Amino acid sequence: MFYEKYLKATNEKGSFININLDPALPKQRSSNVVPDKYTSKEDAQALLDFSLDIIEQVSDYCCSIKPNTQYFLGHTEILKKIAKKTHDEGMLAILDHKLSDIGSTNGSAMFWIREMGFDAFTFSPFAGNTQKTVEKAHENNLGVIVLTLMSNPEAEKMMLDATVNGRPYYLHTAKTVKETQADGCVVGLTCFVEDKYIKNIQESVGDKVIFLLQGIGPQGGSANKIRYVTNPLVSLGRAVIYSDDPKDAVEQYHQIFKKYL
Repeated sequence: MFYEKYLKATNEKGSFININLDPALPKQRSSNVVPDKYTSKEDAQALLDFSLDIIEQVSDYCCSIKPNTQYFLGHTEILKKIAKKTHDEGMLAILDHKLSDIGSTNGSAMFWIREMGFDAFTFSPFAGNTQKTVEKAHENNLGVIVLTLMSNPEAEKMMLDATVNGRPYYLHTAKTVKETQADGCVVGLTCFVEDKYIKNIQESVGDKVIFLLQGIGPQGGSANKIRYVTNPLVSLGRAVIYSDDPKDAVEQYHQIFKKYL
């Protein structure tokens, strides 16, 4: 069970920090990119070397690594090596894939996610087939972390204002997480996510669901909101992986988060 893996990793590391591993090459955008010292190599090697270095540098203060598929689409073979390095450093490997499709397609994705060695993946519930996805994932010893109330501003309209049978969509999703025995939910900590929304989700899903918390750092999320969550997994991305000293950056956040846990 992913919950047991989470407890083991957090206890051994003494940390609830997850690192979002989203490495962009300089030719993809103008800022927050892989440093020049890596980019003299082929793209695949640059992405791999940067990713492995980050994993090693942050491993003392983190319990999981979450690469986003979108940043590796041209070189997905790298993901297997990232998962292995993550496990070698005693952390959980979560694929940020936001899976959302018909059952047969989801099944194919889960086969490859398992083959690459990941422990869990993120899942979008909008196709309405969360139950079947969770069942198939658990057969493959994979955890499912459901997008419940995301941190991006557009989520306010789609997940708070939109309703299903008179219930806000985020609460409908939280209820689905509970009913399907999914393993976790993605929840933002940004300004529009009020304390009461986080409390509502926690009450709905129960005390064995992991909260993958997003939005700390450049998005301006509030660390204070962590205290409403029983099983937090607090994500950091750009503020760490593109800093001059990733180990020092994540250690500083580790000290901040300890006040709220």
